[in-house]
Amino acid sequence: MDIKRVIVSRTDKIGDLILSVPSFFMIKKMYPQAELVVLVRRYNYEIVKNLPYVDRIIKIDDYTQNELLEKIPYFKADIFIALYNDRFVSQLAKASKAPIKIGPLSKLYSFFTFNKGVWQKRSKSIKNEAEYNLDLIKKADEKRYNEVFEVNTRIYLGKENIKAADTFFSTYNVVGETLVVNPFIGGSAKNIRDEEYVSLLQRFRDENPDKNVVIICHISEEERGLKLVEGIARDRVYLYANGGDLLNIAAIIDRATVYLGASTGPTHIAGALQKRIVGIYPAKATQSTLRWGVFGNSKVKYLVPDRDNPKEDYKNPYFDTYNKGMEEELLGYIEESFLLEEGEKN
Repeated sequence: MDIKRVIVSRTDKIGDLILSVPSFFMIKKMYPQAELVVLVRRYNYEIVKNLPYVDRIIKIDDYTQNELLEKIPYFKADIFIALYNDRFVSQLAKASKAPIKIGPLSKLYSFFTFNKGVWQKRSKSIKNEAEYNLDLIKKADEKRYNEVFEVNTRIYLGKENIKAADTFFSTYNVVGETLVVNPFIGGSAKNIRDEEYVSLLQRFRDENPDKNVVIICHISEEERGLKLVEGIARDRVYLYANGGDLLNIAAIIDRATVYLGASTGPTHIAGALQKRIVGIYPAKATQSTLRWGVFGNSKVKYLVPDRDNPKEDYKNPYFDTYNKGMEEELLGYIEESFLLEEGEKN
């Protein structure tokens, strides 16, 4: 079968989208002459728009569901791949009339949608999300997939994003080695408390007077971010509250010597940019480093505060047992990461 057009759908959060980038890359490598059409949410558009192998992007938020269901058949896709599936994505797959429809077999309706479905019990969390995605890509043509397989997580910054970061760093005269910290997450996993970030970063600055700290957040968290900076009460601590392009945050992260964050989108952005990372992750299987850890980047150290607490309350958004000993461990990981980065450059 001559494959002329492939639609790949990934319509959920930022971190999930970043862990889908290797799949977009692989489809284009398998079918270099085919048009690759990617379906995403509007807030993820900036990440995908710069990928050189993506030919067309559909922002599903730009249409009503009925409009998109009417539009999708006109692409005459040969393959439709749902990396994430819900009822609407299943409807889109059916409406596409693609001869090959690939997606995870989990909900009952998925068995009636995908003629090349893959049985995936992702809740068992036996591999990384990116690997689950790649398993779906492989289903299109396993032989071809194995012949050309390559892991590529790279994302691309635009000139305007680099300029935004340059402006920030020059405005505040941020020069030298820098720890970029993302303390805020959307609640998909556990995190340490704001006051625990304050204590950690106070110690980091006291013990590393030559290094900067840049806290990043969305503009909606600016007030909370300012309180963190005020609480740390040290010089060379700055806040970047992003109200623009998502890749502006990526450009700030790209300037980091080391990145610190919990399990959230910017942590995966740091992974895709091949930064040294210190991650704070839960032990719970569905939130663990195995399932949601950084993919395709070995320069990561993880602190798992609940690793020895089988009674951890996962309804609590913060770790039950994070303590000063763990703060010490976390600080050690950060300082070791700086030393490794310096050694690599030398």
